[in-house]
Amino acid sequence: MLGRLAAAGQLGRLASASAIRQVGAARGARSSAPFLLHLRQSQPTLALRFTGAKFCANAAGTSTATEVVTATSHLVKPGWEKLVGVWLLGASGMLFAMTSIGGYTRLSGSGLSMTDWRIEGRSLPRTDEAWMKEFEGYKQYPEYQRLHNGTMQLEDFKRIYFVEWFHRMFGRSAAVYFALPLAAFGVAGIVRKSLFARLGGLFGLGISQAFVGWWMVRSGFDPPEKHTPTLGPNQRPRVSPYRLASHWTAALTLYIGCLWQALTLLRKPPALAHGTQEAVRAALKVRRLALPVTAAVALTLLSGPFVAGNDAGRAYNTWPKMNYDWVPPEWLEAVNDPQGKMRHFFEETGVVQFNHRCLAYTSVLGSLALAGYGISQPLSSGAAAAVRFLPIAVSAQMCLGIATLLLYVPVELGVAHQAGGLFVLTALATVLHTLRLPPAGALLGAAAMAETAAAGSGGTAAAAAAAATGAAAGAATAATTTM
Repeated sequence: MLGRLAAAGQLGRLASASAIRQVGAARGARSSAPFLLHLRQSQPTLALRFTGAKFCANAAGTSTATEVVTATSHLVKPGWEKLVGVWLLGASGMLFAMTSIGGYTRLSGSGLSMTDWRIEGRSLPRTDEAWMKEFEGYKQYPEYQRLHNGTMQLEDFKRIYFVEWFHRMFGRSAAVYFALPLAAFGVAGIVRKSLFARLGGLFGLGISQAFVGWWMVRSGFDPPEKHTPTLGPNQRPRVSPYRLASHWTAALTLYIGCLWQALTLLRKPPALAHGTQEAVRAALKVRRLALPVTAAVALTLLSGPFVAGNDAGRAYNTWPKMNYDWVPPEWLEAVNDPQGKMRHFFEETGVVQFNHRCLAYTSVLGSLALAGYGISQPLSSGAAAAVRFLPIAVSAQMCLGIATLLLYVPVELGVAHQAGGLFVLTALATVLHTLRLPPAGALLGAAAMAETAAAGSGGTAAAAAAAATGAAAGAATAATTTM
């Protein structure tokens, strides 16, 4: 409750400040004294806040620049927004590439070729003896014994070993790219404490991701029946789908964390991006629908590792039916006995694939509905473009997934489909970022109340102050009833 009242007070002050700036711009600094006198009588706290500030911004450019700096000054030192934002955008690009390389590593059968792990990394073997030592170590585990026994040559092993080695070293390069500038920016005071704490948390998650990756790979050295017992004996060696899902989820979290902070620094703040109160109201309405769409897309992305981890894409290679059924019998059996067959929702090929298909359909329909609703609203140009592009990205990803399935998961399409998931996540993050509300945006136009009241009162300073007071009261009421 205290948090709601504090937020209500902050929103009210911001709505009042909006009205004050408008009156000051209309009447000029010379007419500010009567206004401040009335303000001191009606809102003493608000008057103290603005008495020492510049009351009027005669140049629109100066006002805009001030708002931009203010919007990000708690994140970075003014003037450094673009540089830090581009650095974070580069980190997002490296994470995108890292995740795509990981997809190729898995699909090419290279992920289990290195049988040990060191956090500092190491160079490739340089002699034939060193290569043979690595090869002999690989022969001790199920992947070689069940799939390559007597058929894999040393040159074949070198190829898959290099892919896994490159994947690991690229991850270490991404860590260095992120850590060194972050440390420099922190020491120089360029990145403020709040943003430094967030980015430090992302770096910590990145370090833990290395351990999670090895934990995932280590599961591939066990007999697969240990991790997916419902699939019976003689399974194809692979990593645990549960650990693969953990690794994938952490990768998505890292990517979206860097991307979001980059967008915050490089894009206009919400108050400038929306421009009008109508656009703010529209953003609030569309955002409400965007949240369930976000949930559907997120669940679709998180169900992907269970398809990949169980090799579910190499079965039921038909569409739109699954072989001859719209609903596979395995799914019906699992639904009829959810307690006894709970693990089937995460391990059984037909169940896992059917879930992923249905979630994909839901994501496409949800994004189309969001775009249709967005078209009917007076959104800002940036928000409108982002909302309209989302169903294109989601539909393209679904079509790519269907093609991958029908062609029995060729490596190239499999990697493209995994990268497509990140592309969809990027589009979704852009939608949510463009729909961010200014601090008073959730008031459904409390500042517009001040504008309307001030215009109807003839423009007097006292009336405008009364309008500001009314907007503040409306802000508090709206905030406490909507939060």
